Amino acid sequence: MIKCMSDNLKIHGLFLTKTGKSRGWGMDIKARIKLYKDSDFLLKRSVYWFALPFWRILQFFRDARFRAERVTRFRYNFFHHQGSTFTMLHRYPVLFRACAAYFSAHPNPKILSFGCSTGEEVVSLAEYLPTATIMGVDINEWCLSQCRKNNKNQKHNFYHRLSPEFVSAEGFDAIFCMAVFQRSENRINHNSDADPGFTFENFEQEIQFLDVKLKSGGLFIIDQADFSFADTALAARYVPLDIEKNRIVRNRPLFDKDNKKCADSQYLYRVFVKTSHSLQQ
Repeated sequence: MIKCMSDNLKIHGLFLTKTGKSRGWGMDIKARIKLYKDSDFLLKRSVYWFALPFWRILQFFRDARFRAERVTRFRYNFFHHQGSTFTMLHRYPVLFRACAAYFSAHPNPKILSFGCSTGEEVVSLAEYLPTATIMGVDINEWCLSQCRKNNKNQKHNFYHRLSPEFVSAEGFDAIFCMAVFQRSENRINHNSDADPGFTFENFEQEIQFLDVKLKSGGLFIIDQADFSFADTALAARYVPLDIEKNRIVRNRPLFDKDNKKCADSQYLYRVFVKTSHSLQQ
């Protein structure tokens, strides 16, 4: 008889999950060592911090996604914001539905997914806006390769953040910036100052760069950012879209124009309508 412990079966040095998939000693040891980080015992905490760089080196050579995240931050530090490339399908259904309703009479809206990662947001938007032309933009070249590999829709195009195709692009009806304008360090380190790798000045410059690409009457959708869109100089040219749940509580810090933490949670508008032309238009 094989004894089941904590939903895992230990057999000859391997661990079988409930689905029957095996995972070796390495994965189990890693999980155990991660628990040592906040241990009350100094020796266990020391083991964690000693082992961490070795796991990072191993992960760098074995995990293409992890490697691409590190290389991208090194190569494009000034233009790089969020380190993680995590994404998922239908991550923002309320906002996707609001956008679809807003453009219900538009035969072919032009949408920008800024910081598209591996393209799940583009795929999701296409389900809500099947006639839309969608451009996905990211600075991570590995992510873009995954987008092009997995999405063959002729109405979807993917470009690098610094590519001439994107830099010259304009006339968008909606721009999505979801979980892009942030640094993980601001949530992990609990500092009173924003991480110097991405400041309010950087945030406002990116907003101004994108504003020029958005049509008057278009939607600017921004969520899970470290700063408030309302603090930018161009916010006066926008009004929040009147929809349910345009504002929701986000348990993440908010930083002001001086890069000082001003709140431990956010309750910000996420969808804005552009009411006047950009200064450069």
